[in-house]
Amino acid sequence: MAHPQIPDDFSVDANGCLAERRSFDGIDVVLHYDDIPESDVDVIDGIRCTTALRTVIDLAAELDRPDLERMIDDCLARGLFTPGEAFARVAHPDMLGRRGAIVFAEVLSGRPAVRW
Repeated sequence: MAHPQIPDDFSVDANGCLAERRSFDGIDVVLHYDDIPESDVDVIDGIRCTTALRTVIDLAAELDRPDLERMIDDCLARGLFTPGEAFARVAHPDMLGRRGAIVFAEVLSGRPAVRW
């Protein structure tokens, strides 16, 4: 049953954020709405987007474990973030209780690339 306060083309994603389905030139996309701190924002070719770390944290709530492991390993190998940066980010108050951050931290802590 749909939530009475949320229009039909909106939903709540796995991180508890509002999401909206739209079509642009016949391509269906999902827009996610959230408060993003500037530390999680990067500019690529003049376009504001979330950092690799924030993107992986957000996706962690919806990816299956093997895909998430591959994504984390790829980011670590490419130097997009370090385990220390990742663990520090998921420890921030805005990430506490966020499903993606919890799953991300669990998977990251078990990766062989992470050295204690």
